[in-house]
Amino acid sequence: MTDKENSSLIQNVGIDLRNLRKERNLTIDQLAQESGVSVITISNIENGRSNPTLNSLWKLSEALSVPLTKILGYTTKPTIISSFSESYFINDLNNGWVVQPIFQEENIEVFRVSLKGKCANKVINQTKGSIEIITVMKGDLILKVGEQQYHLSTFDSINFDSGMAHEYINPSEEDLFLNIVVKYQNI
Repeated sequence: MTDKENSSLIQNVGIDLRNLRKERNLTIDQLAQESGVSVITISNIENGRSNPTLNSLWKLSEALSVPLTKILGYTTKPTIISSFSESYFINDLNNGWVVQPIFQEENIEVFRVSLKGKCANKVINQTKGSIEIITVMKGDLILKVGEQQYHLSTFDSINFDSGMAHEYINPSEEDLFLNIVVKYQNI
């Protein structure tokens, strides 16, 4: 993604977030209180002054009761192909986490995910009561869900309540590739 495309995406996320907040008649202060995301961060996102973290976006989507892709302004075009080269990426490079939305239909989202070698990504704030289905496309995944730990290899799949705190761990030096489906129960 070019710098210009990234800047445009950041601006669009801000516009979509502001519109969703206003549709719900929430002030920035109220959204901050409900989401746990600071007023400054929300203001910066809405005004296109910062590239929001995936964790902040999850918290905001939970507080607004919308799928993550709704804040991102992502809608599935009426096609049956999601081209790798035509999609955008959400990343948290500090944790080696790269997410690409593929499809979004009402209460279901599908993502391609890459977790860089020897990296981990902990998720605390996803929509409670929702189901996440992960298929490992390449590599080995250690998934911690609550107090349980699961080891998955290429083409292994798992489903769990994504509202529980969970952590994706790539123990290998190689990049890990996942397909993740999230089915929202309360949205």
